[in-house]
Amino acid sequence: APTCGASSGSAFPLDTRIHGGPSDYPAGGGLQEWKLDLTNTTDGLCSGIHPVLVLTDEQGLLRPEQIRFEFYDGGAARWRPVAFEATEQAENVGAFTGFDGFMVPSKQTLSVSVRLGFRAEATPDEVVVKAAVVQRRGADGDWVGESDDYRLTVGPAAPDSSPSPSASPAPSASPSSGTGTRTDEPAPDTSGTSAPATPSRPPTATPRPQGTATQNPDDLVLAGPDDELASTGRESEKRAALVGGLAAGLVVLGVVLVRAARRRRHR
Repeated sequence: APTCGASSGSAFPLDTRIHGGPSDYPAGGGLQEWKLDLTNTTDGLCSGIHPVLVLTDEQGLLRPEQIRFEFYDGGAARWRPVAFEATEQAENVGAFTGFDGFMVPSKQTLSVSVRLGFRAEATPDEVVVKAAVVQRRGADGDWVGESDDYRLTVGPAAPDSSPSPSASPAPSASPSSGTGTRTDEPAPDTSGTSAPATPSRPPTATPRPQGTATQNPDDLVLAGPDDELASTGRESEKRAALVGGLAAGLVVLGVVLVRAARRRRHR
């Protein structure tokens, strides 16, 4: 189970930030790289962290199979694909699965390399990518640490466009003492099609000073918000059922927590 920081306190232990992505994605073009930062603000180690992202397009026409997305697992020195699932809110939700989760030492930031692209049949549109940190407290959750929006444009397909993943390397290291020492980047596995390998140790973090905090949730997931809020337990069950087709239960958990958290925040 995900763990993080000390067992008491009021501040949430993880912050998340999206940065470094391009603004234009031609449909059918190659994968383009950006970063998802996970920052541990506590005095303890955070481990077993599985991000969940949400993509929302203005027209509501984007389908899960039109999204190409993968993240770099430094512990296994390979890129891992992420499967998306549609929700009743016209969102596309995807979880980082197939490995043990990220580890972020105390007061450190882990910058996760990710790659995104859209297939040729994707409709030109404006898309918002969002991530936020949700804390699970029993059957409910608190909405905390909402990330910045990453706004992008899916453009028309180029006449001779053919998907070609970037082969740029990504950071990887295996923490041993929680010091967050930077290490050389390994060459990634660019196949992107084989089944996820058995994960080894997750990557360490790139140091970045943070303020003190002591909160520890029982479980941590990252989930993306929408602008429409749930008002009944029945809607939460419907949404959980819609995302239940993913291989891992993380997506189900993440989406249910997001909806529960929004209800608490807007009461």
